[in-house]
Amino acid sequence: MFPVVYEQEKVVEENEPGRTILTISRDNGIPHTAACGGHARCSTCRVMVLRGGENLSPRGEAEDRLATLKGLCTNVRIACQTHVLGPITVRRLVHDECDIALAEADAPHSAGNEVSLAVLFSDIRQFTPFVETHLAYDVVHILNRYFHRMGEAVLRHGGYIDKYIGDGLMALFGMDGTDPVGACRQAAVAALAMIDELPHLNDYLSKQFGTTLDFGVGVHFGEVILADVGHPQKRQLTAIGDTVNVASRIESATRSCGARLLVSESLVSRLPGELMLGRSMRTPLKGKSDEQLLYEVLGRTQQ
Repeated sequence: MFPVVYEQEKVVEENEPGRTILTISRDNGIPHTAACGGHARCSTCRVMVLRGGENLSPRGEAEDRLATLKGLCTNVRIACQTHVLGPITVRRLVHDECDIALAEADAPHSAGNEVSLAVLFSDIRQFTPFVETHLAYDVVHILNRYFHRMGEAVLRHGGYIDKYIGDGLMALFGMDGTDPVGACRQAAVAALAMIDELPHLNDYLSKQFGTTLDFGVGVHFGEVILADVGHPQKRQLTAIGDTVNVASRIESATRSCGARLLVSESLVSRLPGELMLGRSMRTPLKGKSDEQLLYEVLGRTQQ
């Protein structure tokens, strides 16, 4: 006999090696969800293996297909397809109707992956007064023209436009598998390209609307969780984590520091000698206990 431990639920003493996790659950009164009845047509019986993974059968064709379709990590197994050969500890991952809906909506990035990316935030300065004094059509037209020009700069240099937040833009670099140095270079060059676009945009705005725009850009490099997040009917691939928060707060610091482009030490250290740096400053960022070393970037030293 050997133990099959369901974390925070029950410990079962199993004496028949080779049975599936789902069968063991059902025979021992554990309310294990299996929307398709245990026929590998869904992934709602999924479990996370906490210990004893070596005591489980390898993924077969049916489980491998589901795991690929749903983007399941190697330590998440389909209980109806996984045979137990020795002691294991697992956690059931689907407990109610909400969990079932989330599981059924899973796509390849739903489980989340930890990756290192460069994260860029930009935000238009003093846009609210502009909104309050212009027609709705003009506001939307100008905002779309702004996002078109800035988005082209991001895409041209290998970035992924993650989202728009009001008049702000968030972009990720390194999504295509580019190494950390390459991702940092892409982000820095894209940020400088965005700044280069501004005079052309303002020339148009000045002629057509008698106004101009200014904006700030912040860039940081670090580890993020990359995942599809949101309601099952409206999910979006996005980055989550402290690196994202820091990048956003670096952009916010451009206002108080009077700089158009600020980047973190994490990014600068990966591009030695490549950037034309202006001021360096230690400044507090909201939510961080220590002051952060930031650099103003004026251009590139290598073209």
